[in-house]
Amino acid sequence: MLAKTVESFYRPTPARRELLALWSLVETEQISQQELGRQIGVSSAMAHNYVQALVDHGYVMTSGETNRSMRYLVTATGRVRLATLMREYASEIARMYSIAKTEVERRLHQLWKEGIKAVVVFGAAETGELIYSAVKSTPMRIVGWVDNDVAKHQQRFGDLTVCPPDTIESCRPDAVLIASSGQTDDIHRQLRHLSKKGIAVVTL
Repeated sequence: MLAKTVESFYRPTPARRELLALWSLVETEQISQQELGRQIGVSSAMAHNYVQALVDHGYVMTSGETNRSMRYLVTATGRVRLATLMREYASEIARMYSIAKTEVERRLHQLWKEGIKAVVVFGAAETGELIYSAVKSTPMRIVGWVDNDVAKHQQRFGDLTVCPPDTIESCRPDAVLIASSGQTDDIHRQLRHLSKKGIAVVTL
């Protein structure tokens, strides 16, 4: 369900690459086509085609004879186009956030019905913020926040202080919710001893 709702800006579409190309040229007037291609995820030859299309639409003006001396100026029309694409992108992000929050809320309600009333959240980053927002619509309580990153310890996250993982048991949770998209397997291995204490480890 969630995967099917991912819209055009989250796939390598011409609209997304047009946005990235315009943004790159606003940031840096003098950039090689190889570097531009790297930034928008295409070959240097394809980057040339994107730039030419921007020029043809009047969004970009060029000066210089060679790739080394070439400079790019985003025109007033190009900046209007960039602003339009940015609004569409922001709208897409907001829509995706709403969909993701609804899915997390559904999962939290399911966990509540399974007897998980109090949780510690593992991961003080964007996914953790999503869980913090979603849990407000449920009777579930967040009783702790932990992270492996020492730099985050003692920082405030929501209304709790981020602590090291070895404080989990002292929070007396029913479960730990993993809010880290990149290290899920490692965290599960790190926390596997908690199952002997009757504390579930759950990935949303």
